[in-house]
Amino acid sequence: MSLKKIISNKKIQDNLDNEIKDDLDNEIKDDIDNEIQDDLDNEIQDESENEIEYESENEIQDDLPGENQINEKKEKPKKLTHEEIILEITKIIEAENILETEISELEKTLIAKIKLRTTYRKNKNKYIGLLPKSFQDSISKIRKEKKKRNNNNKSGILAEHPVPLILQKFLDLPESTLLMRPKVFSLLNNKFKELGLKKGQETILDKKTAKLFGFEEGHIIKFQECQKFLADIYEKANTKVTL
Repeated sequence: MSLKKIISNKKIQDNLDNEIKDDLDNEIKDDIDNEIQDDLDNEIQDESENEIEYESENEIQDDLPGENQINEKKEKPKKLTHEEIILEITKIIEAENILETEISELEKTLIAKIKLRTTYRKNKNKYIGLLPKSFQDSISKIRKEKKKRNNNNKSGILAEHPVPLILQKFLDLPESTLLMRPKVFSLLNNKFKELGLKKGQETILDKKTAKLFGFEEGHIIKFQECQKFLADIYEKANTKVTL
């Protein structure tokens, strides 16, 4: 083989090697770039998750007692001297005595209130027991007053008046007799019937009766004049009766 040909083949081979190497380098570079990008993405995600977790832990940590607080709680109380202990005991005894006094006063007040309540209940029950009788008494009093008012309301012809002497004699009544005018009228009318002086609804006086009442014999008293006849007798006897 000639030297030129060998050199030519060498160049060709070198070119091929270079191309293959470049291709390989590019593929390797791409793979490396992808891996690097994936690693970066993963790291970013991890960092985000770590930040969230860290914030959550901080929030929880804020809610929990701090280290200083725990340390403060763990600190031992101050050691008191004998005099300070005596002073504290004295203060507590004084406060306790004051409280006992207040409790005693409250107990006295409570006892007094309970006694007062008992008195109220006793009086209440006493008055409740009086209710039935007082109710009956009130009813009786009202009835009596009503009856009294009804009696006092009688006036005029419904009131009882002294009967005039002339009628006492004519009707044979006792002296100082008190009668209502309708009762006197009824007695007078019955007397006229008894003497036979009634003629239907008219009354004709005979000589004796007419003389007694100041009329002439044969005087006629018509039915509508009977009330006036009786009222005139009362007026002449100075006993006023409302017509």
